[in-house]
Amino acid sequence: MKVVRLILLFSLMAGSSVVYSQGEDDLIRFFQMGAEDGSKLVTAYVGPVVEGFSYALNGGWFHTAKPHKLGGFDINISVTPVFIPKSRDYFDPNTLGLSSNVVAFRNESSNNNLAPSIIGPGDETEYDYNTGNGIVTISGPKGLGIRKSLKVAPVGLPMVQVGVGLIKGTDIMVRYAPKTNISSTDLQLFGLAVRHDVKQHIPGIKMLPFDLSVLAGYTSFKGVTDMSGIASEFPPATSDSRQETVYKFNAFLLEALISKKLAFLTFFGGVGYNGINTKANINGSYTFFIGQPYEFELNNPYSAKFKNNSMRLDVGMRINLMAFYLYGNYSIQEFQAFTFGLGFTFR
Repeated sequence: MKVVRLILLFSLMAGSSVVYSQGEDDLIRFFQMGAEDGSKLVTAYVGPVVEGFSYALNGGWFHTAKPHKLGGFDINISVTPVFIPKSRDYFDPNTLGLSSNVVAFRNESSNNNLAPSIIGPGDETEYDYNTGNGIVTISGPKGLGIRKSLKVAPVGLPMVQVGVGLIKGTDIMVRYAPKTNISSTDLQLFGLAVRHDVKQHIPGIKMLPFDLSVLAGYTSFKGVTDMSGIASEFPPATSDSRQETVYKFNAFLLEALISKKLAFLTFFGGVGYNGINTKANINGSYTFFIGQPYEFELNNPYSAKFKNNSMRLDVGMRINLMAFYLYGNYSIQEFQAFTFGLGFTFR
């Protein structure tokens, strides 16, 4: 299995129309250094895109602070590219607390002695590992070199959502994608948000010419990838062992919103807080061969949690064209993001 397949394992590039091709190096090869060292290296390698993708799930929830009237609704589609800082193109294996069995690391393509992350350049790296029966050399996975071709390293996912006006200046918004199979991966998305007009509760500002509200949103993105395609290289210890990756992205958003409509333009902004919680597991049994007589098996070799929290500031503008609209929004947070979308609104 190539690196691009393993990106799909974590659904990091889901929805992308770009297909990346890499060499034969596999992310799973990290586990040739055992479950503990392999897990630390996998987390460092995929971490930047896991975090970026998680922040992308909080994009597109709003384009105005004004809730719908009772029975009003809107339907919109948006995409939120999140830009991963260049500082995350590499990680330093020497800072991960690897065991003493990892006796040396080399970057054969650069003299910086750092390892490329999944978004980094396609550097050749090697790890010398003490098996107890001698030293073996294990090749690390290359980066995808995204920044070299695009000048930036974005990740994101298109979102389709529906908002409906309820009573007392309250909207409920839902984003949903039923269980869908893409190649060997089953994906499912669900999101729910509530927006409420708080201006009505503050004496003295009800008549002022702007809208003020608060929004709370939650998005969950789940996936299961069948990894049986690697069984020929890393065979399961037993025939009934299911090799798979299971992952769940959880993104929370709490934000205060303000907007002002001028003719066919609506200017909006907000200040709030992102909460990110992602879990990923590689399940099943795997047999590793890295030189006779050194052979071993691992069961359920990977389980990790990725947590991030960040304040967020939003500035955006919506162009209203009759019942249709276009909008763009820039988010200042740990990973900067830009949301753009279009939709239809009624009342």
